[in-house]
Amino acid sequence: MLRLVDAPSGRPVAPVMHRSVVRIGVPVALPEDGETLPDVRAMLTADILTRVLELSGTIAYTGLICPDASDERREALQARAAELGMHPAAAHGDERGTAHDLGGPFAVRVVGPRDTVSEVNGSGGDVIRLAVGDARAADGATEGGHDPLALRLALLTEPRTEPVHLTPASVAAAHHTLLRWRHAVATWADSPSRPMPGPARDTIRDCLEDDLDLPGVLRTLHRLEHSGDAPAGALFETFAYVDRVLGLDLVRDVGRGPTPPRPLT
Repeated sequence: MLRLVDAPSGRPVAPVMHRSVVRIGVPVALPEDGETLPDVRAMLTADILTRVLELSGTIAYTGLICPDASDERREALQARAAELGMHPAAAHGDERGTAHDLGGPFAVRVVGPRDTVSEVNGSGGDVIRLAVGDARAADGATEGGHDPLALRLALLTEPRTEPVHLTPASVAAAHHTLLRWRHAVATWADSPSRPMPGPARDTIRDCLEDDLDLPGVLRTLHRLEHSGDAPAGALFETFAYVDRVLGLDLVRDVGRGPTPPRPLT
């Protein structure tokens, strides 16, 4: 069962579903200086939660809480989120209006380092307040011509509640991992399908259900990739399944003809 740690109480709790729907509120600052990476990370957290819920057949909707933002800045943020493979927000506006437009109360509210104590504690009721750490990028970190999903992977590599400082090296490393995994998945797809290895399957499930532990999922994939004892068909099924949560388009090159030689790095 999925358990999320409620930020004020520190207790792991299960999301309360209203008519089998989970509504997620994401406050975004949309500062005038254009520094949107903290907002992107908050939206990415909601996107990952949505994907995990969808695996179990639960419908999830996300609403952006941005009562004072201009349409131009909000649309720019949503365009950036789309580049990173995120589900589009279903509503936006002030907190009450956004919840109304989504059809019911929030079950989860993302809270970031810029939220005030009253915002963190003030939702009340059955709302889970899901903490997200700050996010910053060094000069040039997001401008290296990399696949946009490399930024998504770089953000997912760090624990969600910890601050993350992206560097050109960390984003480049994520880009190379992305290329390597896509190449591997396209190669594994040529082998007969095999079931996901039981230990890896169980570890991945436990990580996802334990407060969305994406770094734990990624570590499991790295270990499985280099283990040398899993059939190619099982590796394909595992990576393709987990990508439904990761959202890295790992199966993009499957079926595109002969797999090109893996580039030397």
